[in-house]
Amino acid sequence: MADQFTLYGSFLSGPTYKVGLMLALTGQPYAYRHVDLSKAEQKSPEFLKLNRFGQVPVLVHERATQGSLPLVQSCAIIEYLADLSGRFGGKDAAERQQAREWLHWDVDRLMPWMNRARFYARFVKPDPAVVEHARKAAATGLDMLESLLEGRTFLLESGPSIADIGLFSSVVHAAEAEFDLDEYPNIQAWWKRIAALPGFKLPYELLPKS
Repeated sequence: MADQFTLYGSFLSGPTYKVGLMLALTGQPYAYRHVDLSKAEQKSPEFLKLNRFGQVPVLVHERATQGSLPLVQSCAIIEYLADLSGRFGGKDAAERQQAREWLHWDVDRLMPWMNRARFYARFVKPDPAVVEHARKAAATGLDMLESLLEGRTFLLESGPSIADIGLFSSVVHAAEAEFDLDEYPNIQAWWKRIAALPGFKLPYELLPKS
């Protein structure tokens, strides 16, 4: 990949980690700008110029001949990086479509519930019924992923892809969401294979806290 990149995000954010991990695994250098979510900096007028949705992450691609391009929505960003780098996108059109399907499944069935379970465990204590609903939905997603990983090395046949990177960023904080991955041997084995990829780092090793 050419040109320069700046990642705006938070070390607490799974979607920020998703993009940071993709950058790390592709060996792409980037500058990092911490966005303080506790101060709602993601809703500031300056930030909204980068991301109309007022969310992290944002990856700004400074292109030598075409100018600055702010990229938003973590799944879309890692697809963009796969296209630029020629890595982790799948071996052909059929696998690229499968990768998209995994990413959309994650956003529908796993990521939001894992994030809520983690948020309730770490930061707020809502009505117990609300917590239980989120935990049951997250557990359903983990159970499905455990089943779908049976007999697979990675999510695509050809090897590691943006599908693995995307879903891993939803699973990586399982302990903080108070899930024991010892109960999910296929997920544990898949985790170890991803962790063995060159450039891999866990969230708090990869993303600065300030």
